[in-house]
Formats: sequence, C-alpha cells, structure tokens
Amino acid sequence: MLTNDERRGFRRLETETDVTITRLTTGESMTASLINLSASGCAFRSDRPIAPDEDLEILVLSPNPKIEPLRRRARVARVTQDDEGRLIAVEFVLDQD
Repeated sequence: MLTNDERRGFRRLETETDVTITRLTTGESMTASLINLSASGCAFRSDRPIAPDEDLEILVLSPNPKIEPLRRRARVARVTQDDEGRLIAVEFVLDQD
C-alpha cells in the first residue's frame, strides 16, 4: 500500500518483510522487520539498540529472483520506542566513492 504524507518528498510503500541491517562501524549484521520503504529511506523494527546518526547498510531481498536486491547505505534519522518495540527510521545516503 502506498501512502502519501505532504511533509515527505516521496511516497512510502507499506510492507511487512525482513531486512538485513549491517552496522558499518563493526560489520555486525542483524535481521529486522521492514515497516515501510521510500526512495529516500525506510523504517524498520529492531530488538537491538541502534543509535541516532549511526551508519548502516540496508539489504532488502526480492521475492522474485529476476529483480536484484535493494542495497543502500543509510544513516539513522530517528529512534522511537512504542508498544511494539524500537522503530528505527533511516535516510539513504549517497556513497562517498
């Protein structure tokens, strides 16, 4: 389901799938639950603490083997706690290469 929020530059795709998160400072990988995805970032739930401004790599696999996985570098923009756990919002960043 696509949602549009007038404050955002891109529509968000609401989703329920797993995402692989890799911490760029340590190389530690974890699996989290992807909540939504847009051209500029995504949000996921994690049971592990993740700090604001932390640099991550986001990997979303496609259920279709003909579609390449989405792999993006991201920076944590916001961490909130609610009844369902930690909600992490990230912004995709351009590679410095």
